[in-house]
Amino acid sequence: MTTAMYLTQLSPELCLLAGACLVWLFGVSKHAGVRSLMAPFTLLILVAAMVCTAQFGRPGSAEQPVGLLFTDLAYYVRWATLSVGALLLLVNWRTPADREQGEFFGMILCSMAGVMLTASANDLVVLFFALELVSVPTYVLVALSRTDSRASEAAVKYFFLGAMSAAIMVYGFSFLYGVGGTTVLAGAAGHTLQGYFTDAGAMSNYAIIGLVLAFAGLSFKVAAVPFHAYVSDVYEGAASPVTAFLGFVPKIAGFVAMAKLMSVCNWHLPEPLVWMLWIVAAVTMTVGNVLALLQTNVKRILAYSGVAHSGYMLIGILVGPTWGEGPMHDGVAAVLFYIVVYGVMNLGAFAVLATLSIKGRSVETLDDLAGISRKAPLAALAMAICTFSLMGFPPTAGFMGKVYLFSGALSTGERSLVVLAVIAVINSAIGAAYYLRIVAACYLREPTADHQRTGGIAPRFAIAVAALAMIALFIRPIDLVTQAKHATQSIHTQSSSLAQSPPAPVKTLTAAK
Repeated sequence: MTTAMYLTQLSPELCLLAGACLVWLFGVSKHAGVRSLMAPFTLLILVAAMVCTAQFGRPGSAEQPVGLLFTDLAYYVRWATLSVGALLLLVNWRTPADREQGEFFGMILCSMAGVMLTASANDLVVLFFALELVSVPTYVLVALSRTDSRASEAAVKYFFLGAMSAAIMVYGFSFLYGVGGTTVLAGAAGHTLQGYFTDAGAMSNYAIIGLVLAFAGLSFKVAAVPFHAYVSDVYEGAASPVTAFLGFVPKIAGFVAMAKLMSVCNWHLPEPLVWMLWIVAAVTMTVGNVLALLQTNVKRILAYSGVAHSGYMLIGILVGPTWGEGPMHDGVAAVLFYIVVYGVMNLGAFAVLATLSIKGRSVETLDDLAGISRKAPLAALAMAICTFSLMGFPPTAGFMGKVYLFSGALSTGERSLVVLAVIAVINSAIGAAYYLRIVAACYLREPTADHQRTGGIAPRFAIAVAALAMIALFIRPIDLVTQAKHATQSIHTQSSSLAQSPPAPVKTLTAAK
């Protein structure tokens, strides 16, 4: 395969990285007019990456570049990242200061390129660098988002905890390389980690240690317990548009990486490791919801809400592909559907906060939101729709996402997963309490201050799209569902090539010895 064909397959990612370099270059221009064009130029780059994805991004039978594997999963993640990323860009249109626009929008493009490379990574080294390409720019974005001292403090906390999680993850990868003798994850032929991890019962202690450390490092990306401690402070310290970015980009990268590691093991994990993931899922959703109940700052409420949603999505990772008879028939596809829905509804909620201010300061607390339905009825309506979707209340897409996740676990018939689904339903009911407090503040309380609209038309357009998407995906979820199920076909193929029966991960709770 020629170098030109390799570059063609990588064209969406290369488009973002080359665009980031151009944004950085023009962002240091002495002319304010040039710097003011960085946001629309970044949007143009995203459109160009979409065109490249449509033209060259479909998976084929051609030879793959070393360390990469372009499958249906990579194609789905590319479109999800670019589509939600375009809305995130609109929300962040006016966030950076004039002199920082180049750095800010360049970092956004780099982080999105990292997500797309994560989905294509077929090597532990490539996977690690892709995940760090996602994370490192976010540390800078938090610091650049506002001049408040809380942003600097949040960026420092985020950086050091992120560095620790990266060290834990790469240490786990080193164990996997040591026991498998290769860093290649999967492939039709040759020596790969997937070929080594075919038998959960024969997995060595070093391999189990490697997987535990790898999942621990990835838990930071998705804000799962016990690596969730940074979330509230970072979300509160960063500007609201940046918190919307943090709520989607690292999460989708983390869950895709988890799915890749699970597929390497054919979803047959040793019993202690499966129980570990079960406990992490249950504790994550419970801790997230309980801590959110104690907050009065809306950004902290949504931060802990994100922790709880990570717990819900871990259910789909445990269920795995081709197991269960729920509406989705696929736990991983349910996660892929839900992560996109969560990214959009979370974006909508934070975008509403970003477009409102009181005496020059941003809206953050429940008291600040009091009575906004009088001053900004459309913004209040969008906040209500996105909040109800986060709650999982019909007629919103969040309801459909939870149905797919929870029913998949219930339909397996495995007692442990049924119990986990019941815990998730109870937690959803607990979460309704703090979500309803946000809606009540918007509609039932008297205004305590004079609200002003800020941010311009770009974030308002993103809010409208996010709110309408939540209704549209409830009415017609089939298109996104079909794409999510199609995205897991590569995982199905890899699993079936190593096992004669469908992967049943949690059966190892009673069968694996």
